Amino acid sequence: MLSRGRKWRTLGNMNPLRFSLLFSLVMTARTMSLPAAPPMTPGSYRDWNGKIDEVVVKRSFRADDYADIQVAPLDITKVTVPERKGESRAAIEALLPSLKPAFMEGLQKNLRRRTKASASGKVLLIRVHLTKADPGTRSPGFGDFKGHAAKLAVRGEVIDRATHRTLIEFKQERWAGLGSITKNAGQLFDEAARAIGADVARLISAF
Repeated sequence: MLSRGRKWRTLGNMNPLRFSLLFSLVMTARTMSLPAAPPMTPGSYRDWNGKIDEVVVKRSFRADDYADIQVAPLDITKVTVPERKGESRAAIEALLPSLKPAFMEGLQKNLRRRTKASASGKVLLIRVHLTKADPGTRSPGFGDFKGHAAKLAVRGEVIDRATHRTLIEFKQERWAGLGSITKNAGQLFDEAARAIGADVARLISAF
C-alpha cells in the first residue's frame, strides 16, 4: 500500500488535507520508480499526454523542490446539477462536497516516487473548481451507456504557496459508469473524481 503521512492544517477557516511528499510520493513496492522528467516549457497544451484536455504551463518548476502538497477545499460554487431520474437534484448536490476524498485518493496513488528528499519546506497548493457535475440518466435507452455515464469537469491551478504564483492551469473532464448501469450518482462521481485526481498527479509528476 502507498505510505500516506497525513496531517491537518488550517487553510483560511477550513481544514484541507495536507500530506508530505516524502511519504505520499512513495509508490507500492511492486511499482518501479519513474525518473524525474525535465520541466515542460511554458505554453498551452491540448490533450496533454493523451489524458488531460487542456494544460497551461505558466512557469517551469521542479516537483522535487517541494516538500509538501496541499489541496484547497473543492470549489462547487459555480456548478449546476441536472436532474437524474430517481435521485433528486438536492440529494445529488449534497454529494459534491464529499468528492475531495476521492480526488485525493487518485492524486496520492499516482504521484511518482521522489528522487530525493527536499529540505526547502516549499509547498504546492492545488485548487480545483468544479464546472460540471452531470449525473447522467438512471434509465438510459437500450445501449445508451453514454447517456447513463456521469460527467465531471473541473478547472484548476497548481500554485507555489509561498509566492502565490500560478505554475500550472488545467481543465479536465472525466466520465464514469460507461460499462455499468447499476451504480448511483455518488459512486459515479467518486469514480470520476478519483480519475481526475490521478490525472493531476501525473501532470505534477511530469515536472
